[in-house]
Amino acid sequence: MASQQVLSRQSEQSARPFDRTALRFNQALIITFLVAGFILNLPIFVLFVAAVMAIGTAVPQAALFQRIYSDVLRPAKLLKPDLHTEDATPHRFAQGMGAGVLILALIAFLASSAALGWALSIVVIVLAGINLVFGFCAGCFVYFQLQRLGIIGK
Repeated sequence: MASQQVLSRQSEQSARPFDRTALRFNQALIITFLVAGFILNLPIFVLFVAAVMAIGTAVPQAALFQRIYSDVLRPAKLLKPDLHTEDATPHRFAQGMGAGVLILALIAFLASSAALGWALSIVVIVLAGINLVFGFCAGCFVYFQLQRLGIIGK
């Protein structure tokens, strides 16, 4: 919840309605696919999730898991929106970091280091799980620290 409180204090210029249910659904699917890939020992699941996360970071309107939520589940009233006024940029940054870690995992798999590939995938699972359960976004925290240091803009 601490990162969500920090997010809520973003300037009004960058803050827009943000649906945390979409975020939680996205995290739940990331975790589901990566855990399934680990259990089945199928790195192709890591490739799929990395692609979904990278594309969603680069083109937010094309974020597959969030589109499933907004185009199917929310209209069918299977999930209700949880709207808050906050900037989505830190969340996109965090998703991009997760995609980067999964790309490193894929490189490890290609280099015949499955243990490292799965370890990196598990890092993404754990951090997505912490955000899903406790509302603490580690990638958002990194974003705000980089912003505080003046490394990235506001």
